[in-house]
Amino acid sequence: MRKFTALLLMGLLTGCSVNAPQSAQYNAEYSQRQDIRTQNVYRFKIKPLQPSGGKYWGADNLTQVFYVSDKNAAAIELRFNFPTATLQASSLDEQGKVVSTQTFALLAESATPPSGSDTKYLYLTKSGELLSKWQNCTPDMSVGCSWGGHQIFITHSADLAVQYATGGAGLAFLLIPFYNSEARLQIFAKAPIGAAGDE
Repeated sequence: MRKFTALLLMGLLTGCSVNAPQSAQYNAEYSQRQDIRTQNVYRFKIKPLQPSGGKYWGADNLTQVFYVSDKNAAAIELRFNFPTATLQASSLDEQGKVVSTQTFALLAESATPPSGSDTKYLYLTKSGELLSKWQNCTPDMSVGCSWGGHQIFITHSADLAVQYATGGAGLAFLLIPFYNSEARLQIFAKAPIGAAGDE
């Protein structure tokens, strides 16, 4: 952890690259967000109101964020069971029929991830957001770390905001300090709790 922090500070104090084209929109939406725990069931369209402008896992398709099939899918249903700390995500067709389902464990931010590569999980924050996150520190020709993940929250208009952010810091070729970060925001419109294709 000390190594990771030192590399991050080094990157911040030297050259850096930051790309966050929707930062103003993110700040506006995040400041008025709703607690996702205020209800148990949500539905959202699988395509964003506007393209993110980037290429990454989950770009312009909400089914990828929740690891469900997009075949014939029009919406995503999120069904929370807070007493058991689980989330069932389902992709739905135009008639509201389930296409595929994925179950996630909901963890506290400080919790240790469950063992087993087949276990899906998300972090549920104290403020009512969902997070997925990863970090990797691999020495090779450079010394550095990379990190990233999704931040998911409910907007003031009850749509779903998903921000995907990545970053890295270290020493390229053991000589050149670097720091980079990128963030992309997408808003997925709420869908009625009826036929997925209804307006």
